Amino acid sequence: MAKARFTAEQIADFLYQSKNGVPDKLLCEQYGFSISTLRRWQALHADGIRRELKQAESNAGRVFLGTIAVALLLTLALSKSIGALIIPLFLLYCLHYIRRFRAISAKHIKPENTSLARYGLGANNAFYQFCWIIIVLIICALGYGIVQLV
Repeated sequence: MAKARFTAEQIADFLYQSKNGVPDKLLCEQYGFSISTLRRWQALHADGIRRELKQAESNAGRVFLGTIAVALLLTLALSKSIGALIIPLFLLYCLHYIRRFRAISAKHIKPENTSLARYGLGANNAFYQFCWIIIVLIICALGYGIVQLV
């Protein structure tokens, strides 16, 4: 088996430079590798990012189901107000998930393409969109509650 010419850190640095606007041809000429090699590294890196995002979404789905189950059990066993205490915790988890999703996706997406990747045709992370819906609904419910109190 042939020894790799570049370490994982060097490859990560090449990908980082490519992501931040250094032309691919210039990178290849400067460090002595081909465009096809750079494309292969980018594809491998993108696959890793996709796997990481799918794992995060899978874990988030489990957290959501667990939260619903705990809220229902607390509501049935104790009272509705105790069951409702789970909502702020779930809201905090939604915010955490959104930040984590953005951090993971930012590893691969160029800054000028972030909004397209998160909201365009390629944005198919259901839990990311679900978290935004939950946040908007909770804000609307809080606004409605405040209006009713006044």
